[in-house]
Amino acid sequence: MGWGVTGTLLSGMAVWGGVGWLVDQWLDTRVFFPVGIILGVAVAIYVVVVKYGTVDPPPGSRSSQTPGGRGSRSRTQKGQR
Repeated sequence: MGWGVTGTLLSGMAVWGGVGWLVDQWLDTRVFFPVGIILGVAVAIYVVVVKYGTVDPPPGSRSSQTPGGRGSRSRTQKGQR
């Protein structure tokens, strides 16, 4: 069983923060670590939105639109118009 959203956010911060820390060590600076963490959070949020998409409508609320965008016919009993 995976960690889901929490694991994605934490791993994004850890990976990109780690890359930023390595670049800071290599260039002897202190700017890439925070930039890496912010970039990691942004990428992780993007991945979560792409993976989980939109929220399903609550049960019981049905749209009268068909997938093509046209309004659907009202349902009647057999033989009635």
